[in-house]
Amino acid sequence: MSDSPQNDAEMIRRKRLAKLQGSQRDRPALPTDRPPTPAASPQATTSIRPQPVSPSSSTSVPTSNPFSAIAGSSSASPKINIVPATNNIATTQTGTVSKTPASTKLVEFPEWEDETLSKVFQFTLKSADSGKLIYLEEVATEIEESGSVPRLSMETLDRALLARLTEIPIESESPFDYLLSCWRQLDNSRRTVRGTDPDKTMKNSALTEARRLCSGYAVLAVSMPEMFNSETQVDLVSLLLEKPDSPKAVPLEFLDSMIQRSVDDETIEDFIAPVLQKLSVQLRALTMADNYQPYFRAIQALVVHKPVAAVLASMPTFLPSDVTPVTIELSTVLGPFFRISPVDAKVARTYFTNAKERPVSEINSAVTGLRTELATVQEGLAFVVDKIVRASPESRERMLQYFAKIMNLNHKRRALQIVPGTVSTDAFMLNVTAVLNKLCEPFVDATFSKIDRIDPLYFKKSDRIDIKEEVKLDADQHTFDEYVAERLEGPPNFISEVFYLNVASHHYGLGGAMHNVGQLGNDIKDLERHLQQLETEQPNWINSPQAALLNNTLTRVREQLSNAQAFQYALNASLQDRQSMSRSFVFLMTMSTWLVRLVDPEHRHPQQHIRLPITAPCPDTFKNLPEYFVENITGFVIYFSRSYPQLMFELTHVELVTFAVTFLRLSSYIKNPYLKAKIIEVLFYGTLSQPAYKNGFLGDTLNSLPVATEHLFHLLMSFYIEIEQTGASSQFYDKFNIRYYISQIVKCIWENPVYRDKLEQESKVDVDFFVRFVALLLNDVTYLLDESLSKLADIHRLQSELSDKSGGSLSQQERTEREQNLSASERQATSYMSLANETVSILKLFTKAVPAAFVTPEIVDRLAAMLDYNLDALVGPKCTGLKVKEPKKYHFNPRELLSDIADVYLNLSTESAFILAVARDGRSYRREIFVRASSILGKYAFKSSKDIDALTKFADTVEQTKISDEQGEEELGEIPDEFLDPLMYTLMEDPVILPSSKISIDRATIKSHLLSDSTDPFNRVPLKLEDVIPNTELKNQIEEFRRSKRSKAAAATIGSMTATTDVVDTDGDMPMTG
Repeated sequence: MSDSPQNDAEMIRRKRLAKLQGSQRDRPALPTDRPPTPAASPQATTSIRPQPVSPSSSTSVPTSNPFSAIAGSSSASPKINIVPATNNIATTQTGTVSKTPASTKLVEFPEWEDETLSKVFQFTLKSADSGKLIYLEEVATEIEESGSVPRLSMETLDRALLARLTEIPIESESPFDYLLSCWRQLDNSRRTVRGTDPDKTMKNSALTEARRLCSGYAVLAVSMPEMFNSETQVDLVSLLLEKPDSPKAVPLEFLDSMIQRSVDDETIEDFIAPVLQKLSVQLRALTMADNYQPYFRAIQALVVHKPVAAVLASMPTFLPSDVTPVTIELSTVLGPFFRISPVDAKVARTYFTNAKERPVSEINSAVTGLRTELATVQEGLAFVVDKIVRASPESRERMLQYFAKIMNLNHKRRALQIVPGTVSTDAFMLNVTAVLNKLCEPFVDATFSKIDRIDPLYFKKSDRIDIKEEVKLDADQHTFDEYVAERLEGPPNFISEVFYLNVASHHYGLGGAMHNVGQLGNDIKDLERHLQQLETEQPNWINSPQAALLNNTLTRVREQLSNAQAFQYALNASLQDRQSMSRSFVFLMTMSTWLVRLVDPEHRHPQQHIRLPITAPCPDTFKNLPEYFVENITGFVIYFSRSYPQLMFELTHVELVTFAVTFLRLSSYIKNPYLKAKIIEVLFYGTLSQPAYKNGFLGDTLNSLPVATEHLFHLLMSFYIEIEQTGASSQFYDKFNIRYYISQIVKCIWENPVYRDKLEQESKVDVDFFVRFVALLLNDVTYLLDESLSKLADIHRLQSELSDKSGGSLSQQERTEREQNLSASERQATSYMSLANETVSILKLFTKAVPAAFVTPEIVDRLAAMLDYNLDALVGPKCTGLKVKEPKKYHFNPRELLSDIADVYLNLSTESAFILAVARDGRSYRREIFVRASSILGKYAFKSSKDIDALTKFADTVEQTKISDEQGEEELGEIPDEFLDPLMYTLMEDPVILPSSKISIDRATIKSHLLSDSTDPFNRVPLKLEDVIPNTELKNQIEEFRRSKRSKAAAATIGSMTATTDVVDTDGDMPMTG
């Protein structure tokens, strides 16, 4: 607006006058003077006909008056003209006629119009009628001088109302209140017009025009109160915040009319922008615990008008150029609305103080109430955003810019350590995510009918969302820069815009909140430990000089803990809202389906399901996506599987399983092994047994979906192998956790015969692949059992040293050290033992299903040695060292573990290669160990008598094989060193030369080594099995050595038998000579 209010008024007047004159030129010519109405007589009455006359063109209101056209007139509203009539028939605008009896006194329309308007506006143009009414003498005189009768009508009301507002002070109320009161009375008068009234149409038209004049001048009363000599600034915001049934509330129809008038005058921005800004500013100080609802009602009532929504989006405070993550939710016009949420410190204290000490029903009631409030807030936000998006192309673009700015400012929300004040709040971000979910609903349907509208080339067309610093799925920074450098013409469609924004919002918004609630839980645990320590030590310092300081610290820690716990309840109330999170899950499943479609060579999934495996290279559109496209899905499922599993059981999971199977099968498409491990973790949590759901929320889908039954088993084995090397410093320990997840998934699906058949198929189709898998499985069992039993032995020793009998000789320092060591050993033993139990369980299942696959030359010796060693540890002479207090605490059940190991022996008991391998295990095998194991298993009924007999028979067979094998070794005598395997020190059977170290080694030995280490064991140079060179010459020498030794042994045996026969004949007589 300009500096001078009077100049502004003049500009408005001129705009209206020009519009009115322009519309007048387009209409038929109308008379400028009307003959006076004849006096009433018995023979004549007045015929009334409406005419669309503009007050600005009427002779009764001089156009020289500078204020004459300010309130204007609508071309859609008919004006009234009076012409003489010659009969007793009253003709209405609709063309119907009615005869009026001469004896009935008729109130003619002009009289009704004058009386009604005078009563409503409290002024008159007739001096005789003044009384309590204000007589507008100057206006009446002007009308008389123009040759017209001074009375209120549509032709005179504009000038009269302007005079009343500008020339005569309104003492009891403001001009705006006066106009609103008049508008209400006009509205009531409209309701009193009967449906049978022959003048109904004209009366309604007159009342409508009068109401329109009121709202027109009300706009000026709000934006320029000084124009009406009023010092009172109209607080339209306060009126909008009144309850709808309050007498002070602005009727919506009145508000609508004001807005329309300001649009017609092209002053909508000046009129409504201050109102919107004030609503926003006042809301900043409020939370969900305050009376915030009127602000949402007000803004929703305003933005239903497209011009208002367009103004809102064009305001400088809609998206300031210098906005920060903090100011975007405080200083922008929409920011305070998006902040209203249960996730607020004040709300948390109001509803959840001392929550753990209050009844559960009371807390549940508070949570339910807050979630209801949150749903209302998010629906209101979505309504406002929808109106802005639909207002105009420009406002839609501004709305997209607003959301994109939020994402780009909040990258640090996913940092490991978040500095307070550098990011937007969870409350703000969660509401943004909820609104974007609502915007995506039109194309997120069960049939994915619009999935092809999502543009996979978005990042080549738009840089609205900044992903430059994000790690990509399978592209480095240089590859990504080259990819986006090839820009494509044309902007992305709106569906693509909100899709990619919502993906980012689930990462920075919802994903950040899930990360923060985990961090909050850790902070609460730290506070609890600190509080416990202070309370424990309180007796020691209660009377010390530091007591006051420490008491203050104690009080502060208690308060911090109480506030943190309350905030945790508030955050969970928002995060675990079923309706909101269900929308997120549906969106994420659409995204997962789109990702599968992206890598489908035919790009027809899900209408035509993807066919695996795929041999095509990873498409550029997929490899250049940020990792959070996959991380959003895995993070959501893992979080809610842990914290709110009920939600997961309410949803369908075909898309989730298809996504998991596809990208585990296409493992090379995702370079980050830990991201792929998250997919395994999703399947693990999905198969965890829950009450009434034995196989978890994914079990049924995994056992029935064709893509899962066809590919899942192979990809689990494949990832078991792949995770051996991750490149991270923690890879050695990470692999055990991931393989634990795999073991649980296998146990879930093992009851399905389809999967058991897949195991046998894998062992036959790709033998090398299967052998590598089994080798790693054995490595894990060996390491985990060894570490578990070692830590249990440490626990046994430390518990003995700390016992009452022996602990008295320890100093306080020694006792403290041993207690710390005991605690560390207990943690390690618990972890290792849990993993060992599951790995042995898998070994038991697999050896029963495909025993022949476990007795290949590369595996069988290691398997036998591992089993013998652990059997000896459990029942041999040193087993008493494993006796610990509360073994279940460490998941250690020695008899059950012994039973599982015995099962593996029994599963392989008929395999001759396994029998020989056990017999040759000189380190751990002893027959008496098997005898003792059989005795224990029988005594505690862990095995049936049939199994005990089978185990005993196996031990006997092994013993006989051992004797025979030892005899064979004796026959060979001393073996030359060059014939011995350099690692195993056994006679080589198929020697090969390693290309780098030039050392000869048995093929079976190096093959076994390469299963877990792809380097030359003598110089660590990378090595592949196909690179080794057969040592044919050495092999021939070894075979010749064997034949020679066996021939000599055979000859010696024959000679010995012959000599014995020569010395004594069959009758025992001395041999005869001669």
